[in-house]
Amino acid sequence: MPTTALIPAAGRGARLDRPNTPKPLVHVGGKPLLLSLLQRLEKAGVERAVVVTGFGSERVVRELTNHPDLSLKVEFVEHAEWQQGLASTLLAAKGLIDENFVIAMADHVFDQKLVDAMVATEPGDDVGVALVDTDVTEVFELEDAVKVTLEGDRLTTASRTLKNPDAVDAGLFAFTPALFEALEETRKVKEPASLTDALALLGERGQVRVITTGERAWHDIDTPQSLVRAEMAHRAGIRKAAVHRPEFKIEQGRTTHSYDFIAGAPVKTEIHVQRGFVRNPERLQLIPDESASSPIYVFTDTTVNSIYGDDFVGGLDRMGYDVRRIVMKDGEESKSMANYVKLVDQILAEGIDERSVLVSLGGGAVANVCGFIASTLYRGIGLVHVPTTLMAQCDASISHKQGINGARGKNLVGSYYSPIAIAVDVEVLATLEDWLIPDGLSEVIKHALGQDRDYLDYLLGYEGTIDDPDFLETVVRKNIELKCELVAIDPKEHREGMVLQYGHEVGHPVEYLSGYDLNHGQSVAIGMMVAARVARLMGACDDAMIDLHRQVIEKFELPTRIPAHLKVDDILASMRYNKRYLTEGTRMALLDGPGSLWQVEDDYAIPVPTEVLVEAIRQSF
Repeated sequence: MPTTALIPAAGRGARLDRPNTPKPLVHVGGKPLLLSLLQRLEKAGVERAVVVTGFGSERVVRELTNHPDLSLKVEFVEHAEWQQGLASTLLAAKGLIDENFVIAMADHVFDQKLVDAMVATEPGDDVGVALVDTDVTEVFELEDAVKVTLEGDRLTTASRTLKNPDAVDAGLFAFTPALFEALEETRKVKEPASLTDALALLGERGQVRVITTGERAWHDIDTPQSLVRAEMAHRAGIRKAAVHRPEFKIEQGRTTHSYDFIAGAPVKTEIHVQRGFVRNPERLQLIPDESASSPIYVFTDTTVNSIYGDDFVGGLDRMGYDVRRIVMKDGEESKSMANYVKLVDQILAEGIDERSVLVSLGGGAVANVCGFIASTLYRGIGLVHVPTTLMAQCDASISHKQGINGARGKNLVGSYYSPIAIAVDVEVLATLEDWLIPDGLSEVIKHALGQDRDYLDYLLGYEGTIDDPDFLETVVRKNIELKCELVAIDPKEHREGMVLQYGHEVGHPVEYLSGYDLNHGQSVAIGMMVAARVARLMGACDDAMIDLHRQVIEKFELPTRIPAHLKVDDILASMRYNKRYLTEGTRMALLDGPGSLWQVEDDYAIPVPTEVLVEAIRQSF
């Protein structure tokens, strides 16, 4: 059994596009690739590892020398000519290895049992044994993989350009020292030469045997997509490993009966956009006929009540409805558990019935509180939203998400509950404070950046004022259309609907930690800049995408920088209370281009390593 491993760890990882990070130090599962590989080799019985370094050699050696999590002996060989190809890199260790050895690629992730199997393999009369994956149709990025042909358990040839291959080289081998002679031979006829060339040469001579991966997982970390796939697989493995289900023998005569309990059909919410109805609610039927004699509650805040409350409530009253008014304090402080309990008690004391309707007349905070109360009273009563801020008209009220804040962050308590109707009147935007227009445009920018390139081009080309009512009605209606498309196919925002979370993963913590001195739109704008930098660091997009974010965000008078007094560690801690955070770590909605949500195998919640997130946040101050 080989007890020595040779690890080529000289690569730069340019395709991964992690600026200034040597490829062996890129993280999967919170650890550098090279460290994880060394730990697997050690667990399999390897006692000595020869690591050939190149790009970023000093950093690789510094981080892995005398590492507290390693007991095996690690010897580093710095190879100045690492760019001459993999054959040259492997030959740099020739003088240090004179026994059978294992080669493991430093940019691969292997299931432990694959490493165990290879370390337990002796080449015997062959020069080498190669691990191959015969399920070619399932190999990710097959075009770039090293493909092989087989004859029985023999590798016959190897090349990246093979058509109709039998298998793919998985990056794990057991060799005799004769490999070095084959590497030198290939370099005489080809430069730069690779290990693949030596495999092809030895395959022609019938000197390479193969073992197969079976159903065991392996990942070649060569592109941003492959890195994300490996991280997703790692996190899924953590979830599976966390639970042990013992096998129970079913006693004779005892049967489990199973049933499907299916409740309800899709719920339709009517959305109306009409100017002028808030001051004259007689123009639009907001209350269903079956609720005409039931108590109707209008929720509003002190500011909106002073401007529109009498007209709106008075109009409903003149129409004959039994209408009561609830006036809350302005802003986020009303979205508390204490206020929820207080208002529920008030409504129950005054009286409702199962056909009562709660109407929100105000911004996002009013809509959230009113909506959550409607979803919980009598296990759900009628709900109508009448949003009066651009933020609410573009996002907060155009939703079946109802929620209030918890002690540790925004919207931690809530429900999915559909309103009967949503009615939008852009004339009310004329009475908003100036800062509330950019606040709402943040959500407009979010949809444009993440969902519709033509919409983004429209915003970038717009030359009018941001408070022009025709412009505002255009963006409100477009946002409603885009949001309706998403909610119809992904109501709980697990797939395409993740675009609605864009910028919010960091935006919510920034808003909360600022003590709400930064409003929601400003915070989401900052969060989108951070998200763009995360995607850039992970190689999903280029610098032009960051510049595009900055251009459109600044055009509509929104900030792009995190306030200097906030701390990185506090932002990270607060992100743990985002619903997209799992025990295994942060996940984010990210873009790989204008109007394009990054997805890997139909998974739109992209796992983000902590070091990448920290760097993106630091770049955003």
